[in-house]
Amino acid sequence: MNTIIKHIKIVACITVLCSSCNTIDYDDTNDNPNGPTDAVTSQLLTNALSSIPDIVVDETPILYMQHITEGQYPGSSRYSGLTYSYDSWYTGPLQDLNEIIAINSNPEIAEDYAIYGANANQIATAKTIRAYFLQYMTDRWGALPWSEAFMGIENPQPKFDTQESLYDFMFAEIEDVLSLIDHSASGPSGDILFDGDMDRWEAFANNLKMTMALRISHVNPSLAKTKFEEAAASGLLVTSNDDNIEYHYGTDDASDSPWMDNFRTREDYILSRTMVESLRENLDPRLFEYAAPARDSVSTVTNFPDAIDAGYVGAPNGNVNGNVPSYSFINNEIIYTPDYPSPIYTAAQIKFAMAEAAANGWDVGGSDAATLYEEAVTASMEYWGVATEDITEYIAAHPYGGIEDIAYEKWVALYLNGPEAWAEWRRLDAPALVPSSYANDPRIPVRHAYDASIADNNAANYADMISFQGPDNLHTKLWWDIH
Repeated sequence: MNTIIKHIKIVACITVLCSSCNTIDYDDTNDNPNGPTDAVTSQLLTNALSSIPDIVVDETPILYMQHITEGQYPGSSRYSGLTYSYDSWYTGPLQDLNEIIAINSNPEIAEDYAIYGANANQIATAKTIRAYFLQYMTDRWGALPWSEAFMGIENPQPKFDTQESLYDFMFAEIEDVLSLIDHSASGPSGDILFDGDMDRWEAFANNLKMTMALRISHVNPSLAKTKFEEAAASGLLVTSNDDNIEYHYGTDDASDSPWMDNFRTREDYILSRTMVESLRENLDPRLFEYAAPARDSVSTVTNFPDAIDAGYVGAPNGNVNGNVPSYSFINNEIIYTPDYPSPIYTAAQIKFAMAEAAANGWDVGGSDAATLYEEAVTASMEYWGVATEDITEYIAAHPYGGIEDIAYEKWVALYLNGPEAWAEWRRLDAPALVPSSYANDPRIPVRHAYDASIADNNAANYADMISFQGPDNLHTKLWWDIH
């Protein structure tokens, strides 16, 4: 095997982050003579995929969306944290995925790496998950270094690409993925998400494409319609809970659920009063699946209407809620089961998207918005184990009446999926969430500001970014957030 791809050099990683430093050639001083000198793409893929929990269990936007709040140590529920760093994404999973793509695209060495799966399928998998990571990042910060990133010392101060151009890149990336996937060849080794099943990766790509299309529906409706309809026509959207795309954890400390880790020695998160009272007011049986009764309560009632005052208690958002046993916790199965999976794309999420698309007059296969709305609510409730008769009763009491109903039900269905709930709330400006009265700035953030080091180390490009995106604070709306 050709010994070409060395371990990623520290200086190359640092320059991606818009930092500046002096470079020193240490030659082979830090080389391990007993370690591997070639990249192992299966290990790179596993390492990259292991970053998915950082998205699907990102507590900050979950707190913004008032699904949960904090106990005695309020932070993000008060919108604290003025700046956020994206450094670890560039030096970690994105760099791993870039390596996979570069290796398998190099005709001089690609054949040697086919032992880890067909080259085309390795590339397709890496590009799919890279686009997924990039969407999460741009939906947090907006503009990002991309077209000039990863150039090492050749360009230590890359420009910022607009969010619009990043979405254009992601759409092109997904189209490339869909043309590359070879179902007759082997899938990638090291695939801890789908075990090399390229049918599932094709489904992932189409659901990502659909999600991106809906996200830009207010700012570029023609492109959104085209991409959404293409994804719908693929027949690969998640429309059944049997096909939900989830991240599955292990049972050991190194691979278990972040929720298990959060509650192993501390009890920092409790149900938000907003979520509990919304479910209670609407006699929503998901309350009993989302939450556990407060430990200080002796009630065991688990049905409406008897449960209206039966021990399900939400806490004020952003308050110092010191006596956490007085409030409801997240469902015990979620927080105390090490391998309880986290949803990435669910039937409820996709059905609500299709309902909105149908309301827009887009072709989603013949179904109308009201039918898709009911199917979405049903999928959400079935996912959480709600009885059929309770689902029927709830839908009868909450019929489809327009986009506000979709927005509210999507907010409920995206429980604990913070990034998606936050993005859709910003896009739709619904449901109406009252900001925490305990925050210094009583506005729910609509983006994250860049770490201060960016302005210090890449001043000219940072200033250019400000000129087209707006002030670098938590309240400058992103490109797609114009509603």
